[in-house]
Amino acid sequence: MAELIVPTQIGPEAVEFLIERNSEPDWFKDLRQQAWNEFEQIPMPTPRDEGWRRTDLKGFQLTDYAPISFPTYDGVLSIEALPEELQKFLHPGAEEENVAGLIIHHGAKAVYRWLSEEAERKGVIFVDMTTALREHAELLNGRLHQLVSPSENKFVALHSALMNAGAFVYVPPRVRLELPLHLFFWLDAERSSLFDHLLILADKESEVVVLAHYASPQGDFSALSSGAVEVFAEPSSQVYFISLQEWGNRVYDFHFVRANIRRDAYMRWVLTAFGGKLWRINCHSKLVEPGASTDMLGMSVGAGIQQFDHHTFQEHIAPQCKSDLLFKVVLMERASSIYRGLIKVHKNAQGTDAYQANRNLLLSPKARADSMPLLEIEANEVRCTHGATIGRVDEQQLFYLMSRGIPRRQAEKIIVDGFLHPVIDKVPIQWFSSKIQALLDAKMLAEAQRLGY
Repeated sequence: MAELIVPTQIGPEAVEFLIERNSEPDWFKDLRQQAWNEFEQIPMPTPRDEGWRRTDLKGFQLTDYAPISFPTYDGVLSIEALPEELQKFLHPGAEEENVAGLIIHHGAKAVYRWLSEEAERKGVIFVDMTTALREHAELLNGRLHQLVSPSENKFVALHSALMNAGAFVYVPPRVRLELPLHLFFWLDAERSSLFDHLLILADKESEVVVLAHYASPQGDFSALSSGAVEVFAEPSSQVYFISLQEWGNRVYDFHFVRANIRRDAYMRWVLTAFGGKLWRINCHSKLVEPGASTDMLGMSVGAGIQQFDHHTFQEHIAPQCKSDLLFKVVLMERASSIYRGLIKVHKNAQGTDAYQANRNLLLSPKARADSMPLLEIEANEVRCTHGATIGRVDEQQLFYLMSRGIPRRQAEKIIVDGFLHPVIDKVPIQWFSSKIQALLDAKMLAEAQRLGY
């Protein structure tokens, strides 16, 4: 077999390359081809399109990015054998004694995988997506792209056609993992692309925490990311998904995360972002059977000309379900954010209890936040509340702290910490929440230095 040439531009050749290289099952080959056809037919979104009116795609061109990048080395047997620059972004807590499993991607290649003996003995599956399609196709068929449809928009179609990374998590019935499963994605090839897909299947009465961490060289590093997460929370299961994004400041990221939550199951999202030029997250919790519940939490901290777009959907299909949403944003310099959230209560979803809140804190007169919380209710026995706030730091609060001898920079940081901790405190893994706190501290310090405090 002739050596395959890695394509350098997004096009049908990239689809063929991935199909040939990965030896994928026929049903997934067909899915890739259909997704590419969808991609070619769907126009690029414009500011005139619903849901994209405030998203800044000026200057963005798909032709600027290569579809796939691979590291210059094969897989490694230890974390210490990974490139030093990559290791700097791994928190010490990611070591094997603090996790039940760890998969590290370098570009489009899974270069390290470890799963604890205990998790293996319990029947947990934790493998990269290429391996999953080869060894566990029967579990993926009918679920992969069931919640994230290629026909949804151009970026989902592109993701589905060019999926080049990701993982599959399966937790058997009544298995509860005390330690988290950790995924780390490292992208360091300039103007390359990451199309990662994570599929989580938590069987009945199981419990799992999944951590996903995205990182790249900092500064003016440029790349494209379009990822997807699909969660199937079976009856009485508990799933916690926590993501951390720290891309370079010229990365475009379009992410789609969805959960199908069944009877008495619980799903918690904690989605945090610090990097990127544009980070657009679309989070959808679908409560399909009685007793299902979800907490949806988000936190973004922006500076410079960063933009964060948050689109959320709490869909109540079954009766007696509960959803609670809190997205918090801190903006400095000329950073901007958009929040558009919908609580939809279907006709038969009596007894719904739903709450939605978006809070925005502006640390600069040039920062901007737009918030559009929405309700669509077809049932009559419900309790639904939504709201949004956008405002500057209270000068009286600053004066109070500064009058006690606290410098302005530190006083502002105390207020920001208090503002964001309702989200950070919901991260169930201490070392991962410490990593999030450290990134917040570093970003606040950089802003203070820029202002000369």
